[in-house]
Amino acid sequence: MERSGLRSHLSGTVSISIALHLAALLLVLIIPLTANMILPDPATHLPEYMRVAPMPPPPPVARVRPPASARTPETAVNPAAAPRTAPTAIHPEIPPPGIPDVGMPPGVGVPDGVGLVVTDRPAVMPLPEPPRQSTPVRVADLPVTPKKIVDARPVYPEIARAARVEGTIIMEAVLDTGGRVTQLRILKSVPMLDQAALDAVRQWRYTPSLYGGHPVSVLMTITIRFTLQ
Repeated sequence: MERSGLRSHLSGTVSISIALHLAALLLVLIIPLTANMILPDPATHLPEYMRVAPMPPPPPVARVRPPASARTPETAVNPAAAPRTAPTAIHPEIPPPGIPDVGMPPGVGVPDGVGLVVTDRPAVMPLPEPPRQSTPVRVADLPVTPKKIVDARPVYPEIARAARVEGTIIMEAVLDTGGRVTQLRILKSVPMLDQAALDAVRQWRYTPSLYGGHPVSVLMTITIRFTLQ
């Protein structure tokens, strides 16, 4: 009996405690939310130096009209530019102004030798000056190559024929103004055949050579080939 009485007493106490806590929560949380709260005006609590006055409205913009006398300058028209519109009529072209005639006779230039001289005579190129005779002229520099007019065939030496020696000899020759061979120098030698080649070339004669209208000596190369039959 005592235990049942104790349980009923405790259950009644817990119920009352829970009811009191719910009532306290309603008073603290729900009732302030439903009440009409009046918020303070922050501007009333600010000092005088922090209050900002509203900006004045902008002044009206006055429209200034340009004077009647001021006009836009007209753009200069280029007569040489292509037209943008088709012309209403075709006008004859005006020839450009030519060089004025100063009345000077042909062939007379500006005084003191300044300017161009107009003449009807064709221009004549001066002939090249003849080279000095201290050195002969190379055959490649002559306008006309000298031609051999006297020939002498070289004699094949018997010792070279017996030894079956063949070869080519190259010589540098100097011709005087009459076309005769005056100097010989061997550039490519074949010892058994050199003398026979020199003896034959010394008998050769060529036509005289002219350079700039004057006779000159000539430097040329001569080649002789020795071949056994």
